[in-house]
Amino acid sequence: MAFDFAWNTQKNYIKDVKGKEREQERQGRIKNKMIDPTRTHLNYDFVESEVSLYKRVKERADFLKSQGSRVQNNSVVMNSNIITIPKQEAEKMSDEEQKRYFKSCYDYFCERYGTENVMSAKVHLDETTPHMHLHFMPVNKENGKLQARIAISPKVVREIHRELPKFLQERGFDVVQASGKKTHEKLSIHEYKAREDMKKEIEVLGKQVEELDFEWTIARSKVRTAKMQTDQELGKIEKARQEADREIATIREEVSKFEYDINRHRERMIIDTDDLSKELDSTKKDLDHYGKQLQERIDSLKELEFNQRIDLDLKPNLLTKKVTMANETFEELKKRAESAEKMQRALRTSEKENESLKESNRSKDKELSELRGLRVENRNLQREVEFFKKVIDRIKLILSSLLKEEFQVPKQRMDQVVGFAKFEASNVLGRKQDVELENDREKLGYEQAKRVSEEQQKELRKDSPDMER
Repeated sequence: MAFDFAWNTQKNYIKDVKGKEREQERQGRIKNKMIDPTRTHLNYDFVESEVSLYKRVKERADFLKSQGSRVQNNSVVMNSNIITIPKQEAEKMSDEEQKRYFKSCYDYFCERYGTENVMSAKVHLDETTPHMHLHFMPVNKENGKLQARIAISPKVVREIHRELPKFLQERGFDVVQASGKKTHEKLSIHEYKAREDMKKEIEVLGKQVEELDFEWTIARSKVRTAKMQTDQELGKIEKARQEADREIATIREEVSKFEYDINRHRERMIIDTDDLSKELDSTKKDLDHYGKQLQERIDSLKELEFNQRIDLDLKPNLLTKKVTMANETFEELKKRAESAEKMQRALRTSEKENESLKESNRSKDKELSELRGLRVENRNLQREVEFFKKVIDRIKLILSSLLKEEFQVPKQRMDQVVGFAKFEASNVLGRKQDVELENDREKLGYEQAKRVSEEQQKELRKDSPDMER
């Protein structure tokens, strides 16, 4: 069955030539995803030259200008053409037949414009459809001048559409002139290639849409699971905060009571110490007084001359008076000494209690400092929780903005995803018994997630013995 002849042409100025050369020779960054770099080495050119395309066109244009052609910056110096073999027909042809087809087209343009004016005829086999980039300079053969408006006028384009298929038929190719509809489309080279690439791109995009739909579904499930986990963590943090507040309140109450006890003991110790000091001062004065009296008695006794005869009536009086004063003094001193000893013991006991209270106070101060640290840590945790809330909301907003309306998941599919997410969340939180499924579709998603989880567990158990060995 005959196929339509596919040919497109485009006019170029001298400034466009380098871009065409980079595209043809696969130079620089390749943006066309339809190009297979592993097949680029299969491309070939019917015009063999070590000189770049731009330099060849520039030198030829300068030569034609020297011969009388009017060549300016806005002059059309080159026509770029794409000749394509439809993919279905290319699959039927051998490599030699394809090469002969393109060579025949090249020969036609050489006959029409002169071999010296055909600058390049590069065949590309590294794309979806084999095609040839043919570049010629539109020289009017009647006068040898560069005249694009005459050499490649609309009338000439129609002639080529009629003549070239016949030229190919004479060489054994079952090709016919393209239909009028395609002719009137008047596609540029880039538009034509874009249309061919778009067909392939649509197929790729279709697969990407399916993958994106699945990824989006899984992402929503993960987001919901993360939200449930975050809510649970928030509950734990709130509970810990409340417990910490209660603990702080209890400790504050204990500290207040402790401070009250310390103040009360301090006041009592001050009073006891003052009383004890007064008692000691009084005792000291009494001791000094009786000590002086005793010393006087001793001094008076020393002055007695024991070798003298002493009146027996006086001696008993002296001894009696001496003994009486000594006993009173002794008893008084004994009482005051005992009182002083009791006060000293009480003072030592009070000092020990004071040291114990100080140590307890230091311990309470340390606990209060730790509680302040806990409150600071609690506030930091609250800020982190708020941050994660904002992150989750942002993720949901980004997902909503990225997904177009036509990619929205149907209600039936969404219920199934919800069931899938409920299983994931309950499995992570360890609360499978609390799951409530609202309809059969949620139940279906839940069972599907359960099967996936069981299969994963089986795979892990299979791998474990191998790892142990």
